Amino acid sequence: MMKFGIRQRAFTAAIVILGAAVVIVLGALQYRWSDQISEATSIRLADSLYMSMINWHLDFFRDFSEICASLRDDSEVDAHADWNRYARRLVDWKKSTAHPELVLNAYILNMAKGQDQKVLRLDPASISFKSADLPSTWDELRQELRAASFKFSSLPDMRPGDSRSEDGAGEFADRFYSSGPFQDWRFEPRIPALVRPLMRTQNADTESGYAGEGDWLVIVLNGATIREQILPSLAQRYFQGTDGLDYRVAVVTGKKPEHVMYSSDLPFGTQEIADPDGRMNIFGRRQDELSESPIRIFHAPSDKKGPATSVGIAWFHLLGDQDDDQDWRLIVRHRRGGALGSFVADSRRQDLALGFGVLFLLVISMAILISTSIRAQRLAKLQMDFVTAVSHELRSPITVISSAAENIAQGVVEGKQQLEQYGSVISAQAKKLFEMVEQILLFASIREGKHRYNLRPLEVSNILEAALSNTAQLICAAGFHVDQKVPSNLPQVLGDLPALSQCLQNLITNALKYGGEERWIGIDVTHVKNGLTASAIQISVSDRGMGIDADDLLHIFEPFYRTATVTAAQIHGTGLGLPLARSITESMGGHLSVTSILGQGSMFTIHLPCLGHAARETSAKAAEAISF
Repeated sequence: MMKFGIRQRAFTAAIVILGAAVVIVLGALQYRWSDQISEATSIRLADSLYMSMINWHLDFFRDFSEICASLRDDSEVDAHADWNRYARRLVDWKKSTAHPELVLNAYILNMAKGQDQKVLRLDPASISFKSADLPSTWDELRQELRAASFKFSSLPDMRPGDSRSEDGAGEFADRFYSSGPFQDWRFEPRIPALVRPLMRTQNADTESGYAGEGDWLVIVLNGATIREQILPSLAQRYFQGTDGLDYRVAVVTGKKPEHVMYSSDLPFGTQEIADPDGRMNIFGRRQDELSESPIRIFHAPSDKKGPATSVGIAWFHLLGDQDDDQDWRLIVRHRRGGALGSFVADSRRQDLALGFGVLFLLVISMAILISTSIRAQRLAKLQMDFVTAVSHELRSPITVISSAAENIAQGVVEGKQQLEQYGSVISAQAKKLFEMVEQILLFASIREGKHRYNLRPLEVSNILEAALSNTAQLICAAGFHVDQKVPSNLPQVLGDLPALSQCLQNLITNALKYGGEERWIGIDVTHVKNGLTASAIQISVSDRGMGIDADDLLHIFEPFYRTATVTAAQIHGTGLGLPLARSITESMGGHLSVTSILGQGSMFTIHLPCLGHAARETSAKAAEAISF
């Protein structure tokens, strides 16, 4: 039995250690997987946002570059053609474009140094350029064009598009097209306008309507069309979700406060956004000295060598050296109310909380399963011990009765005296057997909640007398001395006499079994007063035997439980006496307590409320049996 218990404890410990190791491994894997999923989600969202911003910019550039492509110089013949060809080409462009209102007007300006400045404006009615006045707000443009004309005139062999031409945005010139129909175009963000130098010829006659030195073509763009048509269309095209825009989109210029060119959700963009999900400098200027790209998003894309980050953005050369506060900037932020990085981090924390919550439930389930398994195994062992103990308890009286019957039947017993002696022995053993069966049946009925008690006022002396009378023969046979201390004039208690007598008998029987060599039993009755209306009777049964270990005190009132010391000492018993005594006491509105010192003895005390106010309050509960 001892080896079985050690093996069982070792097996349980191994299961617990294995379960803990599995939970730890699952927790570590959950944390790692959550981190990987969070990183993958961030990369996926970053790639998607990055490509949306790139495509947004390409389409935005395409809307402007179509104008430049339509006004290109096709051949050397164009160098000698009149500039009204640009008017005709603009008319053709308006017939094919999706945004014909994008071009507000067109001008041809001569800003050569030492010559009279000449201004021509496109007349839509005649599809030709006619003399006009320069707008008063173009002072800065006039100065920039004059300086640019001087640069061209100072290089006699220079033609527009030559690799030696200078641009006004040298710090990010590598981000512009260096050839093709856009190479000569400049962008002026303040008007806004597209500007290009017209091809000049030697000895050109500017009065006769042919392009000459210092002539510039200025295409004035319609800011309202950009704000009200192009930018909303691009936002819908590249940031649209199933239920509208997934992102708040704004195009701003200036710094603190920012000037909003377009906002999908005012006042978004009117104040500086500290944590946008994406920010792009539309003109291609880098975000800062440490940044390699004019685009900044909340998370690095999948691979710096991948297709997403290798896509560059392109824009026209700026006409002059513009401060960065004149740059146009695209700002996007998800509609979730916070930055996507914070959203991904929150989602990761929620996933971790959910995952660890599931692990916690798994741990609880494993603990319950292990506890239930241990309890079931322990209960099975107790039940087997109970069967063994009952078998031993039944064997003794049955053996005595069987032996006496055989002696009588075989004529071994002679005379009346021997017959009376054998009859007494058979009667005593039959009574013992009957009491044992009754105790088992009582336990079964109480456990099923079917037992009922007949409650009535009782004298404490009657309870003691009934218990001692039923155990007198056992006390005498064991040679024990019973020391009673019972005061007179004790109040009555409310209870069932046979049940309380049985309860007290179980305590006395235990004292006989475990009382030790001193063979002494003490029965003390005390009246304890608790105020004016409540009091209780305490009936204590003491012995000076082996005592009970502190660990076993927690389990002695459990059915079938017997301590290892008692089992090793081969003291017979069923493990039902104390559970029955506690159940009966609680059914009468009281309780059963125990104090014990190992090696010095034990004292069990029955606490019963006196018949009175307190007893009447508990009588309703005492009317029904209490199951284990």
